[in-house]
Amino acid sequence: MRPLAEWMPQDALVSWNLRPEQLGFVLPGGMGRSILVDDVVFKRVDDEEETSWCQNVLSRIRPEDYRLPEPILSPQGHWVESGYTATRWVAGEPGPGGRFNEILRVSRSLHRALRDLPRPDFLDRRQHRWAKADRSAWEDQPLNWMPDIRERAQKLQRMREPLDLPEQIIHGDLAGNVLFSPRLPPAVIDFSPYWRPAGFADAMILGDGLLWHDDDEVRSLIPRTHVFRQLLIRAMLARLGALSESFRATRRACLDRAELSAFDRAIGFLRMDREWN
Repeated sequence: MRPLAEWMPQDALVSWNLRPEQLGFVLPGGMGRSILVDDVVFKRVDDEEETSWCQNVLSRIRPEDYRLPEPILSPQGHWVESGYTATRWVAGEPGPGGRFNEILRVSRSLHRALRDLPRPDFLDRRQHRWAKADRSAWEDQPLNWMPDIRERAQKLQRMREPLDLPEQIIHGDLAGNVLFSPRLPPAVIDFSPYWRPAGFADAMILGDGLLWHDDDEVRSLIPRTHVFRQLLIRAMLARLGALSESFRATRRACLDRAELSAFDRAIGFLRMDREWN
């Protein structure tokens, strides 16, 4: 616990009626941007339009079998103030190991609540690496692949076939953003909106499972259908594209071989014809 003056700028403290001497601490994960003060989490944000939209959407959902952090308006009545947003803290520890089936259930319930939302315009303006990678995975925008990654991307692209599925708002990064706590429903955090088929959210969950938790549980949950294989291919391309963009931004001298090996295993699974109907 350290004084908030060490974590947040003065204008943010004033805007949220916080005192410099109040104590808080940085929560793990989230790139060190989330600060817990009493039972409220203040998070520094990059895109105020997207964050305000997300907070407004989440404030209107009445979850049935999962929890959502309660969005909090600033004293001035805004969802974002001085670059920060606020939500009520929720108890829990992240999965996903051993909890993929529960995460999938949460995903399907959440996406029923999101399915009637209109497509927000800000999705077209986003330029962060995850948005670029997502657009590339769905052939909406080309990506300039880094050399060590390009060959793997090309293998996936050769397997990619057209899909014609209804689209809606989804949470595109659920695998590590569902918290579990004894005697409480799972909690969904860090809403990452995308406009894709609802099944793509499940493909991202299970794709992350293949990459980082490859075990019998994950493989047993993967539907062996042509459509889901195509969704998984796109999920892998999205993750591979984000890795390529991250590599470019940080100018690392070399890629993590363990990361590349994880993609090689997942690509091998997708190329096994006998696995798919």
